[in-house]
Amino acid sequence: MSTHTNDILFIQALDSYTYDLEQCVEKLQYVLGGNDHAGANNLMGRIYHEQLHDYKNAREYYHRALCIDHEYTETYYYYPFLLIDICDYKEAIHVLEVGFSLPQTDKARLQYIKAILFEKQEQFKEAKRCLKKSKHLALNGEHRYFVDNQLSRINGKQKEVKKSTKKKKTKKIRSKLRFNTMLD
Repeated sequence: MSTHTNDILFIQALDSYTYDLEQCVEKLQYVLGGNDHAGANNLMGRIYHEQLHDYKNAREYYHRALCIDHEYTETYYYYPFLLIDICDYKEAIHVLEVGFSLPQTDKARLQYIKAILFEKQEQFKEAKRCLKKSKHLALNGEHRYFVDNQLSRINGKQKEVKKSTKKKKTKKIRSKLRFNTMLD
């Protein structure tokens, strides 16, 4: 089977990804049965991750995609989300660093993913810093608008965390006061 045919089947699988998973998987299996194809492995990783929630197999497919072609940019946009979901933050940072080192990757998108990583770890200041970088690097208005919404969402989370810590502190103080007054 020629590479050209595999590329056509991969494009068809990619086109049918969100609305016809059965057809998508069928075409991907055909492509993966032949030569190594980074795009097909990446898409199969996405199916296992996003649709089936089978993180072990998803990780294998993403890893294969990177081994076949470490410059296949799409893998750097989806693989870190899997690593964030399974709380493998060190590996996620490593994948993002490699992605940043490649000249052809969308740095604004990678900064957004890095912000999600920090947000998951409740490092809101770092997340906001990455989102601001993402907005600065964005090459279209839609991404800038999206990042503004993400910034306001994180600001809201940050305010909620501050309120809850204040409530906990006042409860501790009140409980100490009650305890002390009971001894008197």
